[in-house]
Amino acid sequence: MISVISFGIASCTDDDNDSNLDPTADEIAAGWVTGFNVSTPQGTVWYLRADEEVPEDFNASSSVELGFNKRPYSFGENPYVWDSDARTMTKWEVNRTDLSLSPSGIMSLASTGYSSPVAYPAFISETQAFVTNLTEGLVIEWNPSDMTIIEVHEVDPLVSAHDNAFVFEFFNYVKNNKIFMPIGQNAPPTCCAINTADMSAVVAVFDITTKTLEYIKDDRLMSTVFRFVSDENGSFYVQPIDENSWITEYFEYEPSSAPSPHTVLRFNDDGTFDSSFEFNLDDVLDIEVYSESVLVFDDKLVLNYYDSDDGQLDPSYDDSRNLLDRINARTVSVDLNTGEVNEFTALSEYDFVILYNRIDGVNYYIAFSTVTSAFDTSHILRQNAIDDYTELGTYSGAAAQWVGKLW
Repeated sequence: MISVISFGIASCTDDDNDSNLDPTADEIAAGWVTGFNVSTPQGTVWYLRADEEVPEDFNASSSVELGFNKRPYSFGENPYVWDSDARTMTKWEVNRTDLSLSPSGIMSLASTGYSSPVAYPAFISETQAFVTNLTEGLVIEWNPSDMTIIEVHEVDPLVSAHDNAFVFEFFNYVKNNKIFMPIGQNAPPTCCAINTADMSAVVAVFDITTKTLEYIKDDRLMSTVFRFVSDENGSFYVQPIDENSWITEYFEYEPSSAPSPHTVLRFNDDGTFDSSFEFNLDDVLDIEVYSESVLVFDDKLVLNYYDSDDGQLDPSYDDSRNLLDRINARTVSVDLNTGEVNEFTALSEYDFVILYNRIDGVNYYIAFSTVTSAFDTSHILRQNAIDDYTELGTYSGAAAQWVGKLW
């Protein structure tokens, strides 16, 4: 099903000695899994493949077609695929001799009350993992080994701070027997009054030992996005959500009563915000619209933003996104110690870059270029230094959505 690697066959002679034979000689030395999706007129089709290294290009004929609304992940030596329509998680096996893929177990969440698309599974071990739906107040503990549900934990539901705003968790991070889930919250869909009383950055922290969940808040930031920014040491930084820029421009409130829209915070490994660290990007940048922080490396934050010198938001809230079509975002590095700002060109050929996995202490990013609504060209990058990246694969017509090392 996947490309087959051929090996020479050792000849059998009288000189051969069984003690010299390698019982794993026919096994492939390394295994990587990648997940892709392709936009079609009928919808988004997902694919899964296993290779000896990250593939250089995408080929549907050498991948497993998963179908619509199926998102792949991996842990240890196994890929896992979430079917959001059927509400099932399927475990896959990868043959070590030819890298072929085959389903080996399935778990249904239909009986748990779980209804919305799954956030990233949080894998703790071969026998313990969690999936969450905080808006429904559910944390489901399950066993990846035999694909059975261990327990359904009911927790306090996630509630939006703004009426009618969409609030959600997606990425999660496991440290010190805790699962960290940064909470994203969009601006309300209707303009233009807003309550500032509950504005804050929020990270949900689930304690694996006590099976309890707490929403950790910090009112130094208006709202955060649903993923951390990670540095080369694996430390986490909490970044603003781009919606904050729209709130400051269009919504009626007293600025002195609201948190900063563009401050970067740090989140400790013990599940608390670092009270000794904050960096307000508005002190060094003239931000019209904040876009995305990409990485922190050597205490320098790399981010994309739209500068007010390049263009202004339209007066109408309904036309606010037009600015992003008229001008290009700037990419800069900001020294979090000195505030020094420098143009950053190492990733300038890409329109959007996001950290997707940290493997053997190295960050792996998925980047998109020639971006349309379908993200029709994507790339997998390995980071070597703040300004040095190795492009492992380029995928025309397909969006890379997962990269993981199996063995």
